[in-house]
Amino acid sequence: LSPSIKLALFHFVLNISWAPIFFGMQKLRLGHVINLALISTLTGIIPMFYKVNPLSAYLLIPYFAWMLFATKLSDSICKLNPTVQGYNNAMLEVGICKLQADAAAKVGL
Repeated sequence: LSPSIKLALFHFVLNISWAPIFFGMQKLRLGHVINLALISTLTGIIPMFYKVNPLSAYLLIPYFAWMLFATKLSDSICKLNPTVQGYNNAMLEVGICKLQADAAAKVGL
């Protein structure tokens, strides 16, 4: 495999791992680090793809813009959900919702 394909595959693996980490596990900071890695790899992918096919590189520009926005958004989410000893407000909210659902189930609601 060429270096550009290897980098694109690595980018793809990062991309599919982001949602389960950020939303599923509520690891907000790790998700933010993955966003930064996605931007870094995309910064390398675009020029590599340009050498092969300029159109393929141009088609990645909107995705690059989206990644910049998504990274800024995840940064804001991290700031609004401070982590203390590996635990953040998002995890607290999930825990509260689970407790409410368990209580409702026990009383027959």
